[in-house]
Amino acid sequence: MYDAYHMLVPTATNVSAVSLTDAGISDFRLRLDAAFDELLAQGDLLVLADLRGGTPFNESYARFLKDPTHLRLVSGLNLPMLIEAGLADGDLDAVYQTALDAGRFGVSGTDLPEEKGSDEDTDLF
Repeated sequence: MYDAYHMLVPTATNVSAVSLTDAGISDFRLRLDAAFDELLAQGDLLVLADLRGGTPFNESYARFLKDPTHLRLVSGLNLPMLIEAGLADGDLDAVYQTALDAGRFGVSGTDLPEEKGSDEDTDLF
């Protein structure tokens, strides 16, 4: 997601990523805490996690409980959510709401198009 975001918004400096690796949870926790300390020194922080109940979410939630004034946490990360939140302006609560709305809007199913006459052009959008 991080790489895809930077392909679309190459000049962005307001998005960081901390990934869980084979080094384990203890290593992840140390790197996540260091990132939290660095980023919170710059202002409020919105955390986007992939899976509620997964290690990144759980470790971020523990930190959120210590500082709910300056942190917000969203699970179910998808690319539309990341793009909209990354480009959003406003206070923490406004960006948090933007992430939630964009995440919901970014999830949709696809149906077969209705049959049209053979002489009509089909348009995917």
